[in-house]
Amino acid sequence: MLILHVEDDVSQQSLVRITLERAGVYQVCSAGNGDQALDLARAQSPQLLLLDLDLPGMDGVAALRGLRGLEGLHDVPAVFLTAAGPERMDEELRALGVREVLGKPFSPRVLLQTIERVLADRPR
Repeated sequence: MLILHVEDDVSQQSLVRITLERAGVYQVCSAGNGDQALDLARAQSPQLLLLDLDLPGMDGVAALRGLRGLEGLHDVPAVFLTAAGPERMDEELRALGVREVLGKPFSPRVLLQTIERVLADRPR
């Protein structure tokens, strides 16, 4: 299963990639900003979007709006990772299909549990 991870912090990119790929069922492609995410999403077909809220250039919400406009990504589940934490979840994010907001720093175990829960709850 391919996960598109949009994060400008290289150490966070590595942590997420290692955590998810060690689970043995996920492949992670990483983008450092919204423009790169759009390019990667056009070339690949991610089944989950994992985004930082605070990105350089376009923020995570704007990046997600752009991703939602691409063919095949309208209903792909999305999760935000942000220092703002779960209290950042609001109607705007729900309307964009964000299923969870995970606070930074996060434990690898909680990240895996969150992604497994989100994927289990998606419509088939």
